[in-house]
Amino acid sequence: MNIKISAEISLSEIRLEEREILYELMSKIYPAAYAHLWKDKGKDYLKNLYSKENLKLELKDQNAKYYFIKNQELHIGILRIIFNKPINTGAYGVGTKLNRIYIDPSVQGKGIGKKIIHWMETELQEIKTSYLWLEVMDTQENAIQFYKKLGFRIVESIKFKSDLMKEEFKGMYLMKKDIKKVSK
Repeated sequence: MNIKISAEISLSEIRLEEREILYELMSKIYPAAYAHLWKDKGKDYLKNLYSKENLKLELKDQNAKYYFIKNQELHIGILRIIFNKPINTGAYGVGTKLNRIYIDPSVQGKGIGKKIIHWMETELQEIKTSYLWLEVMDTQENAIQFYKKLGFRIVESIKFKSDLMKEEFKGMYLMKKDIKKVSK
């Protein structure tokens, strides 16, 4: 299923038989921004997260949607959304988690991420989700500022749990954005 975001940008649901495309894409995108966080440059993280076994589990999740982000049919990123997912403490009720959004550095800064977040907000109004949330590394200033400009705010701090991640980079923020209801 293809979802049109704009004239150039679309989403297509990831299928198990596309795992190699997913792994190759993320092997290109992820290290550019995150290799410095890891003792092994993130190789084990990528191998496990994008393995066939893990992809099978993630695609089975009835509360999640997993997409390739495409620019005129070229794979430029991924988006994974988990519905009915409370922030870790549960203090905010149930929301929708922006589990993963990665966009190729060669096309960053062109408004693609912003268009996708706005599309998500419109879709979430339809399913009556009250908020959208995400986790972001606390050292990723550009990402934090991007989300703040879109109306997200930091609500909690947590630590990423992995022995392979360098200790000084394990800090994360949970960021939340309330979804405003638009009357029709």
